[in-house]
Amino acid sequence: MSSRVIFQNGTVVSMVPGEEPRQANVLVIDGDIAKIGDFGDMEGEFIDATDCIVAPGFVDTHRHVWQTQLRGVTHDWSLKDYIRSIRLQSAVHYRPEDMYVGNYLGMLEAINAGVTTVLDFSHCINSPEHATEAIRGTRESGIRSIFALGLNEVPLNNPVFNTVEHRIDHAKYLRATEFPSDDALVTMGIALSDVHIAGIERVTSEVGISRELDIPMTFHANAVLFPDPVSEVAFLEEAGLLGPDLIWVHMNLSTDEELRRVIETGGAVSCTPETEMQMGMGNPVFGRFIEAGGHPGLGCDVISNNSGCLFSQMRLALQAERMVTNDKSLNTGYAPDMIWPTTGTALRAATVWGAEALGLDAKIGTLEVGKQADVIMIRGDDVNMLPVNKPVGSIVLHAHPGNVDTVMVAGRILKRNGQLLESRAQLRGKVRDSHDHLMSSIARSGGLIPQPPAPLPW
Repeated sequence: MSSRVIFQNGTVVSMVPGEEPRQANVLVIDGDIAKIGDFGDMEGEFIDATDCIVAPGFVDTHRHVWQTQLRGVTHDWSLKDYIRSIRLQSAVHYRPEDMYVGNYLGMLEAINAGVTTVLDFSHCINSPEHATEAIRGTRESGIRSIFALGLNEVPLNNPVFNTVEHRIDHAKYLRATEFPSDDALVTMGIALSDVHIAGIERVTSEVGISRELDIPMTFHANAVLFPDPVSEVAFLEEAGLLGPDLIWVHMNLSTDEELRRVIETGGAVSCTPETEMQMGMGNPVFGRFIEAGGHPGLGCDVISNNSGCLFSQMRLALQAERMVTNDKSLNTGYAPDMIWPTTGTALRAATVWGAEALGLDAKIGTLEVGKQADVIMIRGDDVNMLPVNKPVGSIVLHAHPGNVDTVMVAGRILKRNGQLLESRAQLRGKVRDSHDHLMSSIARSGGLIPQPPAPLPW
C-alpha cells in the first residue's frame, strides 16, 4: 500500500529559480514529491500547513558530528586550542560506543533544527568499530547523510591502523559492505588527511582510492595561517588532483585565482562562518566565492563549539558578507545604496547550493515534482514569526529550531508538532555515560588543553 502525505494550505518556498512563494498543497507519495499546487480532495495523511512555511530541508555540507558529547568546551578557543584539545587530545579517548552516541544525538539535533542532510566529516576513526558505530548512530536517526570516512591519523599509543594502506583497505571494505549503493539514504565519502600534516604523497594515495571507489572527497583547506603561506589548492594543483569530486572546506585564505581554479575544475566549497570568525581563520569566503561564479554551501562544523543549527550559519554568512560589502562603499565616503547578498542568497546556500555541493541536487534541495521529499514546515504563527510578510526573509532572519514544526526525510516524518518522533527514553543515560567516560579519561591524561584562563574582573 502506498504512503501518501499532503501538506495542506501552506506557503510553499520551493527554491526553484524563478518561482515565488505561493499558497499551495504538496503531495508526497512513497517518499517522492508527486504534486504541488491547488488541487482538490485527496486521500492520505493530512498535515495542516495553514499559517506555515513549507520549504526544502536544510543541507549541512560540513559537520563533525562525533563531537556532540564535547558540546561547549571550545567556546572561547582559537583554532590552535581546538586542534590541540579536540583533534590531538580528546579524540584519543573515544570508544566505538561514544561514536554511536555522538552520531545518534548529533543527527537528532540536526533533524530538530530542520537539517535533513549532513555531510559528516568523521575524523575520529580509531578502529573499524568506531566507523561501524558512527554509521549505526546515523542510520538509526533517520537523516540523510554522506558519511565521510576520515583517513587521518589520531595520535593513539597503540593504533589499530598502522599505515595508510590499512586505512585504505578499511575504506574498500566499507564501500563493499556498508555502502554498495549510492542511492541509499546514508552513502559514503572520504575525509582526506590535512595536507600540511600528512603531506601531499599520502593525500595523493587517499585521493586515488577515493576515485577508485567513485566516492566524493572533502577536506580542510586554506584556513591555517603559517609564517610562510601554505595553499592546499597549490599542493593539489601541482599534484594534478583537482576535480569535481572535491568539497573544499573553509578556504578563507584563498586568492581569487584559487577560487576560480576550484570552480573551473568543478569543485565545491563549504563555508562554516561561526568557527571561521571565532577561531582566526579569516573572513568567510562566502561572498568572494559567489563573485567568482561559485555556489557555496554552509556547515555547522565543530559541534564542540557551535549548535547544529543552520539558521545561525545563514545569518552569520549573510551579515558578515554584508558588513564587508558595505565597508567597501563606506571607505569611499558614501553610504551603500543597496544591500548584498540577499536573504534569498543565504537560503539558497542552505538548500539548493548545499545539495549541489554534495552532488545531490537531482534528488533534493528544492521542492519539485519527482524529487525526494526532504521537507520542513516552519510555523509562521509563532510569536517571533507573526506576521510573515516575506517568507524567505522570515526563514533566514527570524526563525529558529523551535519554529520547526515538521521534518520529513525521503517521505518519512521524523518531527511532528514540534517534537522529534524518535524515542529518547534511554538517550539521556547513554549520553551521560559517554560524557562521563570521556571527561574522566581526558582528565586522567592531563585535562582539556588549554586550561581555562583566570576569570576577568567584569
